[in-house]
Amino acid sequence: MMLGQISGTRAVVIVGAIIILSLFALAIAYSSFRRPRREGTPDIPPAMKPGPTDAVLEKSRFERMLGWGTTTVIFLAIWVPLVWLIEPGQNKTDQATMNAESIQRGSMIVQLNSPTNPEGFGCVRCHGGQLQGWFNVFNGSVVTTPDLQTVCGGPFTGHPQIKSLDDVVNTIAQGRPGTDMPSWSVKFSGSLDDQQINDIVNYILSIQKVPFKNNVCINPQAAAKAAGGSSG
Repeated sequence: MMLGQISGTRAVVIVGAIIILSLFALAIAYSSFRRPRREGTPDIPPAMKPGPTDAVLEKSRFERMLGWGTTTVIFLAIWVPLVWLIEPGQNKTDQATMNAESIQRGSMIVQLNSPTNPEGFGCVRCHGGQLQGWFNVFNGSVVTTPDLQTVCGGPFTGHPQIKSLDDVVNTIAQGRPGTDMPSWSVKFSGSLDDQQINDIVNYILSIQKVPFKNNVCINPQAAAKAAGGSSG
């Protein structure tokens, strides 16, 4: 009868019996062919033989400690410089990822609030769909809102009150008294926390159409020139 024709339970029993018999046969063979004891020596079971001396045990332990210590030192000697070499690139990658996520959040905050965009605060209502600025009617008068795509040009692009990135942040956070620009930071009775304002600023930085030489938000020389009152 083939093994495949035997029921599952019976096949398991047969296989188990074969394994047990094989182990038993190996045990008998080992007992029969093991090295015979030397003449004149007592036949002491292994479990009752004297153990190694303290000196031998301590030497073995000492050698193992030296071995593991050496292995640990070698591992650290390789791992620490490797981490040091990889860390700048990893930090750069992490920072780029965080910036991209911040810009994405900022792009959602400036849009209108809706069921599909619950994070929206409606900056586009005044500044245009792409924050490019446009004409709006407030209290019966026409008001031109700033083009935020060129705001980092400061006085070089028609934004005389913007001379650095701090001015952009402060304008969003504190608003501009006497104008239709309200304060948005919770520190000034607004609705946005610091992270949300930071996300908006990062989004504004990402849509700038200002050359680097005139960008007061990211170019210290341009900011110094703007602070000096020159717009040439």
